[in-house]
Parts: sequence; structure tokens; C-alpha cells
Amino acid sequence: MSAQPLLVKQAMQAFRQGNYAAAKVLYQKAAQQYGAHLFKANLYLCDKYAGSSSKGLTAMPESMASQVDQAQRQLQETQQLLEHYYQRCQELEYQRLER
Repeated sequence: MSAQPLLVKQAMQAFRQGNYAAAKVLYQKAAQQYGAHLFKANLYLCDKYAGSSSKGLTAMPESMASQVDQAQRQLQETQQLLEHYYQRCQELEYQRLER
């Protein structure tokens, strides 16, 4: 395993555990190695949640919550369509074999 995925994985774990200061340090190291533009959002989130530790990640803006709901519905519809088309392909394959 290369150093970059391990470094980013550690930063992500620290962030998820609420250790935003440690996550920021790790993201800064990754940014130095691989480019600041890749980790700009991560660093911003570390700063944002470090300043508002009482909120944590549980407070989600309502607009983001509606986007999550919409994405979940779209994923479910896509899964249903995928299953439908798979079954239809199987039916057509059986019809072709019967001829």
C-alpha cells in the first residue's frame, strides 16, 4: 500500500472520530505531497467542525438533507430499472435460444 492512501485513510478516520486537529495535520501533509487543491475541502471541513464541536457532523443543512433523500430515491429507481432490464435481457436470451 502506498503512503498516500494510508495517510488519507488515517486523516479520514481521525475526522470521523471527531479529532479534527489531527485530521487537519494529516490532510496538510497529504496536501503538501499531492497538491493543496486535492485537500482544500477537507481542510475547510476540519476548520469548520473544529470551531463548532458541539454541532459535530449531525447537524446537516436542510438543503443537503433533501439532496440526500433525492439521491437515495434516484439510487432506488436506478436499482429497480437495472433489475428490470436484466430480467428482460434474460427473457430475450431464452427466446433467442428457443429458435
